[in-house]
Amino acid sequence: MDESKLVRDMKAGDRQAFDTLYETYKNTLLRMAYLVSGSMEDAEDIVQETFVKCYLHIGELRSSTGFQSWLFQIMYRTAYRYSKKSRREIPDEDAGMRADMTDGVTSLDRVLQSEMQRMIQSAVYSLDFKHRAVTVLFYYNDMSVREIARILRTTEGTVKSRLFSARRKLGESLGQLREGGRDYGRKANTYLL
Repeated sequence: MDESKLVRDMKAGDRQAFDTLYETYKNTLLRMAYLVSGSMEDAEDIVQETFVKCYLHIGELRSSTGFQSWLFQIMYRTAYRYSKKSRREIPDEDAGMRADMTDGVTSLDRVLQSEMQRMIQSAVYSLDFKHRAVTVLFYYNDMSVREIARILRTTEGTVKSRLFSARRKLGESLGQLREGGRDYGRKANTYLL
């Protein structure tokens, strides 16, 4: 079904249209909220609040074709408010489960990969909120600079500047992983970027 039609139907009070849009975007928003907040608990709250605001304020959306950007703006502002409340360490709840899985990859490989992902997440989470948000939107959600600028209500130049600064900061953070002549920082940057 056409998203624009779903948005128009939702504006007209169609609960089924809201449910369809919710199912379409909930996982994307949950992933974005987790990457930005660093907490699955906060991410779930952020997504829930985002959809409540979406439902309550759908009448304020001017164009039904701009729904995705509008929804991501709500999520971004909600996540920003949550980030102001608390900064928590990123939990790695799945580490034990991933280490026990057997699919032909050795346990050592799995542990190293898990550790690398943890370090990347930690480096991303150490960025201030504005740099973390553009990093998540650009690298984890594959959005263009133009889309990010629209979501964050800023200029493309500002987004590019934040991405440049974030890359530099991540490079510095991940560059500290160099051991024994092996350049783990470069591999980590490649993995992220």
